[in-house]
Amino acid sequence: MKMPEVYLIGELRMKNFEIFRLMHTKEDGWNYVIGFLLVEDCNRKSRISDYPFLEEVYKDTPEEFDASENIIKLQVIITEPMTKKDIKVLEHISVSLVEFKEQTAVTFSVIVREDLNELIDQLDENPFAVYTELLLYTEAKPAVSHFKKESLRRLFQEDTS
Repeated sequence: MKMPEVYLIGELRMKNFEIFRLMHTKEDGWNYVIGFLLVEDCNRKSRISDYPFLEEVYKDTPEEFDASENIIKLQVIITEPMTKKDIKVLEHISVSLVEFKEQTAVTFSVIVREDLNELIDQLDENPFAVYTELLLYTEAKPAVSHFKKESLRRLFQEDTS
């Protein structure tokens, strides 16, 4: 069986957040970290501002916007720009984790962060500092740097301090 070229490794799971490591199998057969997928359950209705491309459409009639009861935001943070084809693969993988939830909107975005490799290098030594930095891209921006590394042995991480 052929290995997939792109796959996810679970890093952090909390009540409203998940972080996955994005792995890519290159032609040399080695697996490389190319970024992270952030999943955020915003626990609120969707808004026009969640869809910048719709703001102009609804600027005169915002009441016509059909808001979902909840919104889940998916953000891919990668080390360098990717082709549209590769972005579509990442979008498919990401959305498949949360799609088909009733009355739930899903957004997907890509952030290229040129210094991401510096964070990746810190992952083994200080994972929660890396996670806190990544979670700055979310609405809630939770700090998890005080979490204990031992909590990563569990499926779900929570503040036990």
